[in-house]
Amino acid sequence: MIRLHRRRERNHAREIIARVDAERARQQVQAEDARIADSGGWPNINPHAAPREPLTVDGAHETMQRHRGCTVGGCPRKSAAYQTLVDAGRLRPDSGRAGSYPTYQ
Repeated sequence: MIRLHRRRERNHAREIIARVDAERARQQVQAEDARIADSGGWPNINPHAAPREPLTVDGAHETMQRHRGCTVGGCPRKSAAYQTLVDAGRLRPDSGRAGSYPTYQ
């Protein structure tokens, strides 16, 4: 009985480790995809720079997802996406944050 319990614990630990490894790999792929997508295919362009053209609402949603690790105040691209979603009425900042983020144009 004790052996069975220990075996289940080991299997459970292996499952957790496998999920963590898979999540890490997925995040690395997403980060690389974001760098490529945001750079327009050119590897030497800053992926966090403000976009040259105004973002569409769909483009803003994608940018917010790709740059989820960035802060709105620290990433010009995420700031532009954030402002696009606010202007479109798709995102409403709480009263303490309204107007407190820099805009990069």
